[in-house]
Amino acid sequence: MIKFFCVTFLLFVLISLEMISFAQTQPWVKLQSPVNLTLRKLSFVDSLTGWATGEAGTIIRTTDGGTSWEIQNSTVQTFITDIYFLDRNFGWATTIEEVFPFKSIILKTTNGGENWHTAYFPDSTEYIRTIYFLDTLNGFVGGSYISYTTDGGNNWLESEVDSNFVSNYPIYNFDFYNNQFGYACGGRIDRAGVIWRTTNYGLNWNAQGVSADEVFDLFIFDSLNALTLSGDPEGLFLMAYIKTTDAGITWSNDSLAFFGLSFAIDFRTYNEGWSASGYKFLLTTNRGESWNEFETPDGAVIYDLQFTDARNGYAVGDSGVILKLDPTLVSVEKNPESPNELILSQNYPNPFNPTTSISYVVSSTQFISLIIYDILGNEITKLINEEQPAGNYSIDFNASGLPCGIYFYQLRSGEFVQTKKMVYLK
Repeated sequence: MIKFFCVTFLLFVLISLEMISFAQTQPWVKLQSPVNLTLRKLSFVDSLTGWATGEAGTIIRTTDGGTSWEIQNSTVQTFITDIYFLDRNFGWATTIEEVFPFKSIILKTTNGGENWHTAYFPDSTEYIRTIYFLDTLNGFVGGSYISYTTDGGNNWLESEVDSNFVSNYPIYNFDFYNNQFGYACGGRIDRAGVIWRTTNYGLNWNAQGVSADEVFDLFIFDSLNALTLSGDPEGLFLMAYIKTTDAGITWSNDSLAFFGLSFAIDFRTYNEGWSASGYKFLLTTNRGESWNEFETPDGAVIYDLQFTDARNGYAVGDSGVILKLDPTLVSVEKNPESPNELILSQNYPNPFNPTTSISYVVSSTQFISLIIYDILGNEITKLINEEQPAGNYSIDFNASGLPCGIYFYQLRSGEFVQTKKMVYLK
């Protein structure tokens, strides 16, 4: 009996110490918020400048990394379902009227939200939930279906979506790897979580059911790898970890050991990713292979999060709560697969005809060369030959006028050299 008591007491002490350590290493801190209404979406363009939006037409902006926020005049009083900023000036948001016929409205600004202009979406039956722009002219909206614009939103055309039993389910979010290749996600509760995939600039999409419930967000690592989480809103079934390693052609689905939802997902570093899951975060430190629950400060309910870099992250949720990552409580890891601070991705599509996209990551300012060679080692063209700052880069290669066959692309910087093969098929 004494032995049992001692073991039990020891376990209690160890658990208590772990909980104390956990509390002391909470990396998220609360910021002063100008509103107490629900904030549902974030859009940051750099570590200092970002917007949050949500209930009752609320749009707030910070230009000093969250130290202060200003309330902007959105000109609407309805719940704003999404917001997306291309840079510090150009931004868009979406909302829906609360009276019949419940028309969708697109808000647009060209001066950082100092002024917002509204326009009805031309199809009064379309229920818009999300918006995404590649540049100032080319963008997408999703809801009842997917539409695209090539003139900044003056006109919208419906994209072609393949016909299957999940094709017409609601769309909740977009994410593009480059202008040509991207995903949309959504679904319907207790029916299916769906991921749509485009390889031709959003003109056509293929839909695939990947889970039993909706998918609200996903994260793209590179041209081949992406992941998402899905959960049961009723809390009856375990969450699912869903990933692709072949550019979205197939998706695997594995159960996690806990319940909940994933409203948003983003990665702080190459390995460390976070999910906004309501009253908790989900955290992975091994690129999504395993996940753990992580409490939010004071039990705050969180709906969206975004990392602008490895040291700056933001999250928003109920009652106007705004969180910021404390950079003194996190470490910046180096990519184990990138000792020279460069990552070269496989081109996409591959095989291709006649255009393909080559992407790479530069972790610090350095001189970069990206060269195309034929199978005999002859230089075909030098796509990049300049100093570039840290960032994610993507460049298109057009093989028109070249014979079909095998080609190589090589990334160089100092002593770093990496070469990958691609196939041109006519």
